[in-house]
Amino acid sequence: MDKNIAKRVALGAILAAMVTIATILHVPLPGLRIYFNLGEGVIYAIAILLGARYGGACGGIGAALADILLGYPLWAPLTLIIKGTEGYIVGRLAPKGRIFAMAAGAAVMIAGYTTSAGLLYGWKVAPVEFMTDIAQTGMGAAFALVFVPILEKRIIKRT
Repeated sequence: MDKNIAKRVALGAILAAMVTIATILHVPLPGLRIYFNLGEGVIYAIAILLGARYGGACGGIGAALADILLGYPLWAPLTLIIKGTEGYIVGRLAPKGRIFAMAAGAAVMIAGYTTSAGLLYGWKVAPVEFMTDIAQTGMGAAFALVFVPILEKRIIKRT
């Protein structure tokens, strides 16, 4: 096996695990099956720093695994698609502007989860999902905007 391929797969696995951990460390909202986490921010950071492939794969796989581990297996396939698409779009659009890229990714995430919640639980829950997703993506974007420049400085120093 080519060493570069092995390194890329290993890096992807580590980063997907980081998304999983950042998602598992969450704050649940009492009375609702909704929680806030920093998984979004980690997905955005990965996508901005390493591009669409890593953003999509690590975002989708890592977040879906968190759903399984947190007891939301019904959401795992939806999360794989929604977060994978979100990470891919952020990575793809990041060269055009980080805020623009994260806004586009957030739109995918918000639309995906709001629609899914409406279909699964009824449309009365959609507004709650919509509002929490706006807060979730906003916190994730703020996290990425703070930490990506720090990581870039560290990476550039080492090379």
